[in-house]
This record gives sequence, structure tokens and C-alpha cells, in this order.
Amino acid sequence: MLRAETVPIPGAHGGNVRHILVLLTGLATLVASLGFAVPAAASTPVKVAIIVGPVGEELTPVYLSLAETAATAAETRGATVARAFSPDANAEKVLAAVDGANIVIYLGHGIGTPNPYSDTANPATTNGWGLNGPKARGDHSDSFADDTLTYYGEAWIAEHAKPAPGWVMIYSNACYAPGASEGFDVAADEQTAAGRVSAYSRAPLIELGASAYFATDFYEGAAHLVGSLLDAPDLPFGEIFASEPRFEADGLTRLPHSLIEGAETWLHRSAYFEGKQDYWYAFAGDPTASLAAGTTATLVAANADGAVLAGTPVAAPAVPPLAAVDGMATGMASSYGESIGWEGQATVALPLELGGELPEGAPTWVLVCADRCASMPVVDSCPCYVGTDNQRIANLSHAAWQLISDAPLVEGIIPIEVHLTPVAISAGSPDS
Repeated sequence: MLRAETVPIPGAHGGNVRHILVLLTGLATLVASLGFAVPAAASTPVKVAIIVGPVGEELTPVYLSLAETAATAAETRGATVARAFSPDANAEKVLAAVDGANIVIYLGHGIGTPNPYSDTANPATTNGWGLNGPKARGDHSDSFADDTLTYYGEAWIAEHAKPAPGWVMIYSNACYAPGASEGFDVAADEQTAAGRVSAYSRAPLIELGASAYFATDFYEGAAHLVGSLLDAPDLPFGEIFASEPRFEADGLTRLPHSLIEGAETWLHRSAYFEGKQDYWYAFAGDPTASLAAGTTATLVAANADGAVLAGTPVAAPAVPPLAAVDGMATGMASSYGESIGWEGQATVALPLELGGELPEGAPTWVLVCADRCASMPVVDSCPCYVGTDNQRIANLSHAAWQLISDAPLVEGIIPIEVHLTPVAISAGSPDS
């Protein structure tokens, strides 16, 4: 059996004190102790990626134990689990684990927005994952203070991560992800919590096509969520959320998502961590959707009497082939920070189908139009979700986005035209 107690220990943002439940007797692997039914194996195994970033020599082993509990919950239900655990949770191994994953679980440091450190959101470092950085020491003590830990923010994740269509993101015990404040700070109010959850969930839902976002600070909350999702893949996400044992109906607030039209933000405020009231649990997305509806994999679950229930595969919607008509492509564009060698400049990455590639010599120039038009070089290629309902026709550097559009970067995607006929004009010059 597991025994736990609440004690103050370093929290999920460097150097600050937070509370978390600490295992006293080690990790138990008995699924019965989690209260889950054990279903038959999936005919097409679901892939679950679990990431544990470094959070200090004392706290990281606790996070690793929580991660292994979630892994056990997934594996006993027939899922495959890809682990990227500190001290080896570097960018390369994390991206390999996430590749094609139906569910991604992250435990580690988090910087959300708004926060007490800056009034300006930085998508390069916020709303993402704290991983063992290029200067990592090779142990759990890696820290942002000396650049051994690197914050890979929402912009990097959106550009590089390639989970499966309709995947689910679960944040576990990462500061700000469910809306709560850090331990040293005052508890979040509703507006602040909603802003944090909306900001954290925007990139997964919009940039990477996730079907749901969950964030929990509850003990073994990630294990419960992944077990519930695999036990009942057809169950609406709203019911999955309410199945958490510490869910309190009168603690739930449902709001329109502030950054995504048609989505909702669910905030759950309750007493936890020595009775402190804050937003420890959250959801974002469509509460009527489900894991089975979000993926083309066939999932198999078991109900209480052991009968096998097979989910029906849902075919991805047909997407017209990506092609230019009379030298022009129209569609949606997303953004990234900047390209190496082109820092601060207006540049564009295109899908291979539209001629995107790394230039060996002088780059090709194209005319890109949104609120206004500008000529810019094609300096890279992008996957751009070609062939899916999240298909993009371009990925704009931040400078390019701001040059042609009045929409804020946080908008995520904008409609554009790309005129592929090369034009000889200086970089980033607006065209009338």
C-alpha cells in the first residue's frame, strides 16, 4: 500500500517553496491500489509519452515516482509508454518520446502567464517544458539559474513536437498549468487562473491539434487521468474530468476559452496542500469530445463486469491536396520565433509541397499577404500538418507575422495568401 503525507519541499518552479505529497514507502505497482479496472489490451496500442524534467535532487525522485505510477496505469491497459526522464530529458529524447503519442504527460518546472516575474509573455520560455538543457550536469540538480535547465516554451513545442492527431496533453504538478499560484504567492483569482490555463492550453489545442488539455496538482492525478481515458475512450472529456476522486462540483467554474473560439476553460478551486484554496485542477477544450473521437486508433476498454467495449475508429476529415493555383496558395499560417542566421528578420517556412526547403544558396522569395503584403525569403521547410484538418500553408517568423498582420501572436493562426512567383525585393519590405 501507499502512504503519503503533506510536507513542504521545493516546488515546480526553481527556488520557490511548494507543497506536494511525498511517497514514504516507494512506488507501489499494484493497479488495484489505484482503483482502476484492468481492460483488455488495445488492438492498436495507444502511445503514452511521459516526460519528467529536473526539479532538484530532492523533488525529482518524487516526480519520477508519480511518473512511474502513471506509466503503470497506461501499460496495464495495453498502452505503450515512451519515457523521457531526468537526467536524460533533453530536447532530442523528449521529441522522440512525443512523436506519434496519443497522450503526453509532463511533470516538471513550469512558467505560465501571467506570473510575478514579467508583465510580457515570452513564448520562447513560457507555457512549456523545463528540460535538461545543452549544459546539463547529468543529474537532477539542473537549474535555470546556471543554464543547465532550459525552458522550452510553447513556440518551440509548436514548431518541433509531432504527437498524433487528436492527442491529449496532461500537465502534472507543473506550476501555473492548472491556474494555481506558486507557494510563495497569493492564491490566484478566477481571472488570473483562467488566463494561465488558456495560455498554457493554446499551443497544444491550436498549434498541435490536441483534442484536450488537462492539468492537475493532485497526488497521482496524472495516473488517474490516463487510466480513465484508456478505460473509457468514448467518455466525454467533461465526464473524465469529473471522475477525479477529489472533484467537487461546487468548486467548478466553466468559462469560454479566452484564446480559442468554441473551446471552454474549466477551473476547479478547492482546498489542497494543507488546506490552501487555489485552482489545482483544470481542463481546456471541448468537454463533449472524447479520446476515441479525437484519434483514428481503435481503443479497447472494459466496463465494470469485464465486458470488452471496442471504440469505433473515426476517420480523419478529408483535406484537399495542398497545391498552388495560378502561383498562389491560400490558407492558414502559424508562427515561430526565428531561424538561425536570420535572427530578427521576416522569414517564412513552407511545406515541401509548396517549395519549402533549406536554401543551399540564395533563398527563394515569395510575397505573403494578410492585413498587408510583404516579400520575404523562404529559409526552411515545415511539416505544417499537411493532409490533416490542421493544415497550414506557412510558418511565419515573429517578425514576418508582425510585418503583415495586426493580429497578436497569441492568436495562433491567421489566414494568408502566399504568392510563389519569386520577387526580387529587399527582405521584409512591405508591398503596396
